[in-house]
Amino acid sequence: MKNDKVKNRAKNNVYLLLRTRPRSEEEIRQRLKLKGYDGTVIDNVVDDLKRTGNIDDARFARFWVESRMHMNPMGDVILKHELKSKGVNDPVIEATLQDKAKNYDEYEVAFSMAEERYKRFQKLDRRKALKRVYDFLLRRGFKYETIRKITEELTGNTVGEV
Repeated sequence: MKNDKVKNRAKNNVYLLLRTRPRSEEEIRQRLKLKGYDGTVIDNVVDDLKRTGNIDDARFARFWVESRMHMNPMGDVILKHELKSKGVNDPVIEATLQDKAKNYDEYEVAFSMAEERYKRFQKLDRRKALKRVYDFLLRRGFKYETIRKITEELTGNTVGEV
C-alpha cells in the first residue's frame, strides 16, 4: 500500500515535468533520483510510462530537433551533443538527424544565418567579418565543409584567397 503511494507520487512528479515539454527517459530518471526516489520505484514508474507511451526517446528527440530548428537553428554536431547529454542513445540520434536532413537543408539554414551575419559586419575588414561569420557557424555546430562552402560563396573567392 505504502509502495503504491510512493509510486503514484513519483508518477505525478513525472506528469508535472511532462506538462512543460517531452523528456527523455534519462532526464526522468535523473529528476526522480533528485527527488529522492529509490531505484526500484524509478524503474517501475519509467516502465509504466514507457508502456503507456508517455516516455519515448525517439519522440523526444524529434521534438528537441524540431524545436531547436525553429527557435535557434543548430547544426548536426550540436544537436547530436545535446541529445547525447539528454541520455538519448546513438541509433535514435542518428535516425532523428536523418529525418531532420529530409526536412531541413543544413546548407540553406547555415547560409541564411551566415548571410545575415555577414551583412552586419560590412563595416569591418572583410577578413575579420568572414572570421566572425566562420566562428559563429562553427559555434552553432555546422560542419566544416558546409562552413567552407558558405564562406566561399559569401566572398566569391576560394578559402585560400580570403
